Amino acid sequence: MGQTIRKTKFILSLMREKFWLEEMAQQGLFLKNINLGVIYTFEKGNPQRLVYDVDRFDLPKYPVLKEIQDREMFVSLAEEMGWREITHDEDMNYYFCKPYEEDGINEMYDTEEERRIHALKYRDRYQNAARINYKCAMAFDILMLLLAFLIRSLFPFMLGFVWSTILIVFGFWCEGIAQMCEREFRMGAREWLRANGKKSDTKKEYRLFLTTKGLTKYLQKQSANGWHIIRSSAVCYSFEKGPQQTLYYTVDSKAAVNRRRRARHLQKIEDGKDINQQNNDWQVESVKEAEQNGMEFACAYANNQILYRSGSQVDFGKKNMFLYSWLLYWVIFIAVGFIMGFITGYIST
Repeated sequence: MGQTIRKTKFILSLMREKFWLEEMAQQGLFLKNINLGVIYTFEKGNPQRLVYDVDRFDLPKYPVLKEIQDREMFVSLAEEMGWREITHDEDMNYYFCKPYEEDGINEMYDTEEERRIHALKYRDRYQNAARINYKCAMAFDILMLLLAFLIRSLFPFMLGFVWSTILIVFGFWCEGIAQMCEREFRMGAREWLRANGKKSDTKKEYRLFLTTKGLTKYLQKQSANGWHIIRSSAVCYSFEKGPQQTLYYTVDSKAAVNRRRRARHLQKIEDGKDINQQNNDWQVESVKEAEQNGMEFACAYANNQILYRSGSQVDFGKKNMFLYSWLLYWVIFIAVGFIMGFITGYIST
């Protein structure tokens, strides 16, 4: 057995982890084990070009026969295609690798449908974790509030408020990981590298904009310098090098779509069950209207906002709006917490 080397590295993105492991293989370090998601054990050998991939096979509490047999069947099929199971971590992420093939298939999931199923598997895992945190936060808040009234002390309520806030923040973090996993796994390896790779024709910028007016002015300036946006998140913007031209950007949202529909006396697009705006009704309507107005889809600024561009200014949607509606919910949540704490303290005295 060759020399083993341990490296500690915290990587949130599984796609970024995949390419890091491939870089390690080209340096002669081959993955053998992962502990706690951050401690990687490598075996030293001759440098080799490998490709890595990851999948999860965690069983539900009451599995059926097919769910029990899924991993064995999957591993057998993967081995026929040249993949080899290496290890898994505590979260039941299983790691596979195979030698790189110049003209072959170097991804376990190379069709749109396979990528969709793979992405939804990871999205559901983290969204379930988020829901558990929200339920625990609510239950703990109610328990501490009752205890505060019983013993006539503000301390249990404040303790519940602090702990439930931590749980809710962790829930939001899980929601963010769910969205990141779904977005990344729906991409192919080449598409991901195009948006996130360290190439001279791509770049990342970190900015915080509270309103669409500031964001669109910034993107217009970038396009004039030959940088065109290909992906965005709350504070991170990925650009691709292109021709220097002044482009005009517009951010559209569900509220803006419904505002335009009301002006045309059309029924508002609404779905009470669609809490996280994952139903694509308003997005489809937005894209249709944008194309009719000569605008091109640039990227989705989260699933509740879409970013468009065009070569000329177009009167489309609201001129300026607040980008982070979730901040308002946090302000309301904190304000309600302090008011309830004040009322509890007043009653107890």
